Amino acid sequence: MQFTIAHSPTFSTLEARFAASEVLQVQPGSMLAMSTGFELRARLGGHVGGRSRGGRALKSMLAGESAFASVYTAMRDDQWLLLAPEALGEIVELDVSEGRQYYLARGAWLASSASVQLRVEYAGVRGWMATSGLFFLRTAGQGAVFVASYGALVKRQLAADERVVLDNRCIVAFSDSVRFETVKVAKGLGTSFLAGEGLANRFTGPGELIHQTRQRPAGGILRGILDVAT
Repeated sequence: MQFTIAHSPTFSTLEARFAASEVLQVQPGSMLAMSTGFELRARLGGHVGGRSRGGRALKSMLAGESAFASVYTAMRDDQWLLLAPEALGEIVELDVSEGRQYYLARGAWLASSASVQLRVEYAGVRGWMATSGLFFLRTAGQGAVFVASYGALVKRQLAADERVVLDNRCIVAFSDSVRFETVKVAKGLGTSFLAGEGLANRFTGPGELIHQTRQRPAGGILRGILDVAT
C-alpha cells in the first residue's frame, strides 16, 4: 500500500492506494472520496486489541475514540481512498515495529495498517493530564499509523535525559521510550493557575515527542471544567 499526505499544514488529506486484498483501518467519518472497488465494514472495536468485541469497543470509548472502526478492503488492484480528519491541521505517519512503538493522545488516531493494533492502557492521573482521559492508546505490531493534529505538527527528538514541558492539550504522540510526569509550571500551584498555565507534563527522553500548535476547542461545560483543572 502506498500513502500520500497532501494539502498541509491546514487542510491535510491522506491518500492511500491499494492492491487487491489490502486492508486499512480508519477513523469513522474520515472518508472524503474513494474509488468503487472496496468492501467496507464497520467493525466494533476492530482497531483495538482485546478478547471480545464489546470489551474492545468499551476500551475505545474510554480512550476517547469511536467504538467502531471503518475497515476498507480493496476488492481489486489499483484502488484509492482519500481521508480527511475532522480538525483543521496536519497528518503525520508513524512507522511502528517491534522496537518502535508510540502512545497516542485522545482523538489523534486517523488510520492504521491492518497489522497494527491499538492497546488501551490505564495511566491514572498521568494519563488524565497527558491525554485528557484516564486511558491512552499504545500501538502494537508493525506497520503504518497515521495521526492528525489541530494546528501544525511539531516533532522533537529528545536525547537521553533531555526534558521538555508541554501543555497537556497539545500532545499528539510520543515514543514508548519517553517517560512522562505531571508537574507544576511555576513553583507555587496558585501562581501556576493565576498565570493561566496550571499543570503540564514533563517528558524525558530518549525518544520522539510530537505535539500540535493549537489546543482543540472546548466541548461544553464539562470539557471546560477539565481544561481549567489540567
